[in-house]
Amino acid sequence: MPLHSEPLGQLLLGLHAAVREALATPDGATGRPPGINPKGDLSRPFDLTAERRAVLFLQREAPESLLLSEESGVIDLGQGPPKHRFILDPVDGSDNYACAVGPSAVCVAVLPAEGPLAVGRVEWALVGDLEKSMPVLGHRGGGAYRGDARLRTSGVTRIAKAMISVELNHYAPSSELGSIMERARGVRCFGCASRALSLVASGALDAHIDIRQRLTPESFFAAALVVEEAGGCVVGPEGQALPPAGGLTDRCSVIAASTRELADEIVQALA
Repeated sequence: MPLHSEPLGQLLLGLHAAVREALATPDGATGRPPGINPKGDLSRPFDLTAERRAVLFLQREAPESLLLSEESGVIDLGQGPPKHRFILDPVDGSDNYACAVGPSAVCVAVLPAEGPLAVGRVEWALVGDLEKSMPVLGHRGGGAYRGDARLRTSGVTRIAKAMISVELNHYAPSSELGSIMERARGVRCFGCASRALSLVASGALDAHIDIRQRLTPESFFAAALVVEEAGGCVVGPEGQALPPAGGLTDRCSVIAASTRELADEIVQALA
């Protein structure tokens, strides 16, 4: 059953639409000037505009929640004990968006209010293209969809037959990673983790490799659930399950693949 008819699915669709509207008609009222976010990265005006609209939307539609945002950290949305935690990246692929090149997205992962901050505990996910009105939604046990279309990975099991993406920003590839790139059917670099993982989920890509130890939860938690619900897997660089994060400043490496067999071959090739 498509997810856009479910209450949380409808809420996430509404948040995506609100952020796209805010970025299309920015009023500059971000609440604070551009600066440095808790990770030490630059917060641009469009990041803050997108975050502000998301916060206002969630304060109205889900006030019994806690928000963890890349730009502002922890935000209590209302009164009383929270029912959910929303992990927000207002604009994943900020450099792409700033230069008007390549993919970008608003990303939201929904977890229980209590307990570890882990990919395995994400219940709902949104990866919303900023260029398109129909986002990708994921629900644990309910699949991953773009509109009425259910997403499925390609099923590719070998590097030699795989179209892969590799994140190289601020990173020189090792000889092992270079060998994988040479052996693969094709290689791309998108500069936006959430969209690259979503392409794995849809079958357009067969794997995504980011072993820079730079990814933080808000940029990939949502998309990781989407990949898993589409039949793929998301693991660490040694093939292990991704560990819980202590917060949005914790960094890690990620391999997403259409099948466990492909992930294992990539892991072995990196060793």
